[in-house]
Amino acid sequence: MNATYPPVRWGVDSCTRNMQIRTGVTASLWSVLLVLFLLNIHNLLTRFGIQPKVRIILGILATTFFVATLEFALNVQLINFQTPILIYHPADMKCYPADPLYLQIPMVIQMLIGDAFTVFRTWLLWDRKLIAVLFPVILLLFIGQWIILMFVRAVGVNASYIAVIPVSLTLNVVCLALIAYRLYKHPKLSLALPRRLIHMIISTGALYVIFLFALMITAAIHYEYVLSLTGPISITTIIAISINLLVLYTGLPEPEEGEAGPSEAMPTFPTDPIIDLALLG
Repeated sequence: MNATYPPVRWGVDSCTRNMQIRTGVTASLWSVLLVLFLLNIHNLLTRFGIQPKVRIILGILATTFFVATLEFALNVQLINFQTPILIYHPADMKCYPADPLYLQIPMVIQMLIGDAFTVFRTWLLWDRKLIAVLFPVILLLFIGQWIILMFVRAVGVNASYIAVIPVSLTLNVVCLALIAYRLYKHPKLSLALPRRLIHMIISTGALYVIFLFALMITAAIHYEYVLSLTGPISITTIIAISINLLVLYTGLPEPEEGEAGPSEAMPTFPTDPIIDLALLG
């Protein structure tokens, strides 16, 4: 008489299904990132050439894009390991952790890059006053220390990426408020109200803050299913998208500049006086 085993589908649903949905969500985000990255490369090189300031921006864009792409590839590889081709017994179905360490470390590194960029812009906007960004700098050092803990796996410390989400959220909320106040009071920012709001949302990186805030709410109400569908890979991609949106928005030519034709002298990067102060000083 043949023994009756539990259906194998249960094991696949609890592990691989969430990973597949996560990959689908992140593939959409990564596609947006790819388009933004290519647009930025084309726009910067066409309008500004290879200037020293452009190289800095290109380096940041390339680094964040590389980390996001690496995270996406590692996520696909995890699904490949987690989906069995053939099993002889339901006990052979092994459910690996949804967020192994090699997925968490690139995310926290990306978070450190994005948050350092935000703190740097805030510092420049506030006339290089360290006191204005002292608290964000302390939070940034905590994130850097957490990366070390994730590498060494200190005894008694469960260094998970979940712990740095509220830290990064706090850092970005503080910097968002500081940047928004500075931009709002800046005399050169004479824009109409709708464009001013768009400028504020993109320049302050509010997209990343909203995403982290949503994750914090789901964690607070113990709705871990959302975290399992987003995970570190979505955070990594959102950070890169936010930086690309900022550079693309500020690097696009003004209507009058586009009508002038290519005969004019090559402008310096960037042309927006606010972002010229915020990004590069």
